[in-house]
Amino acid sequence: HVSHFWAFDDDEILDPECRRPAFWSGYYPNCNNFHEYDLTTKYDESIVGAENHEYDSAYVSHGYFREVWLIENHGYEGPDETLALKVFRYKHDMEFKNLETVRKDALVMERLTASPRIVNMYGHCAFSVSVEAIENEMEEFIVPGDGYAKPEDLDDSEDVDPKNHYTVPEKLDIALAMAESIADLHGFEEGVIVHDDIQLCQWLKTRDGVLKLGDFNRAEIMFYDEENERYCKYNNGNGYGNYRAPEEFDARDLNEQIDVYSMGNNIYGLLTGLWVFYENEDDGVVQDKVIKGESPFIDERYRTRSYIEGRLVEIMERCLEFKPNRRATIFEVVEFLRETKAEYDRRVAAGEEKAPDAASRIR
Repeated sequence: HVSHFWAFDDDEILDPECRRPAFWSGYYPNCNNFHEYDLTTKYDESIVGAENHEYDSAYVSHGYFREVWLIENHGYEGPDETLALKVFRYKHDMEFKNLETVRKDALVMERLTASPRIVNMYGHCAFSVSVEAIENEMEEFIVPGDGYAKPEDLDDSEDVDPKNHYTVPEKLDIALAMAESIADLHGFEEGVIVHDDIQLCQWLKTRDGVLKLGDFNRAEIMFYDEENERYCKYNNGNGYGNYRAPEEFDARDLNEQIDVYSMGNNIYGLLTGLWVFYENEDDGVVQDKVIKGESPFIDERYRTRSYIEGRLVEIMERCLEFKPNRRATIFEVVEFLRETKAEYDRRVAAGEEKAPDAASRIR
């Protein structure tokens, strides 16, 4: 038996108030390509017959749901190319709910193919997807180390003590790139898509410096109430971790504004190089603070330390508003950051601000 939620049924009859958009049920597998990958054999051109084995594979790592393999194509046409193959881990049940999770991940990448800010997908088959291979995960550079600290351990007696090594203009560029990629989801012309798991590790940096958002296995394609002309909220139950919006931790109904709240957490990490509530590693304590409307501490000196940092604090606080309807939308965040960048560039051109020199661009 497959419930109505998983079946591609007629919502007008079964659920007339909140209906799925047409693209929700999209499914575009290309399984033959996946059957060409041999994860048990290493490519070695010195071996007789190696010319018939086009793919070199190597296990990289795993997350909770999937493990990642790098596949290098040694085909005859064009240069070698590398892709990442994400396959389902055997510890999980291969059930319809998990199959649907991977389908949504693939569907979002497929529909957002036109965006240069979304990871490119090359194929999808059942529990597996193949995507472009991108080596650099942004989290380890934005929040180096474990991201926690006791206030007394910070070297901030004379100035703030950010723990990452990005220049201030670079922090602005990263924040803008992140916001623009979220805006691609919220502003998708066929219907609002909620990422539902915004955190620093979801962004990867290509070799040519482009930030790309990925990992859509928690994405929610919002249902629509045609009669009242509004999107319908959904519910995930109690959220986990320490990086989510208050309504997630409190098991309230959700919409795309949860992504904006988490974007505020990203900006906090960019500014400080630390996690929100960095003095406390207990997720339960952090969740209670967020549910009660407490905001993470930000040193007041960030507001006046530079033009960009002051603006980042301002938009961060608008993202971290307790009530979703009082938060900035992601489009307002993008507009704010673009205005900030334009004003900073104007100030530099006019000699009112000095751009960081090359020696300070430590990555």
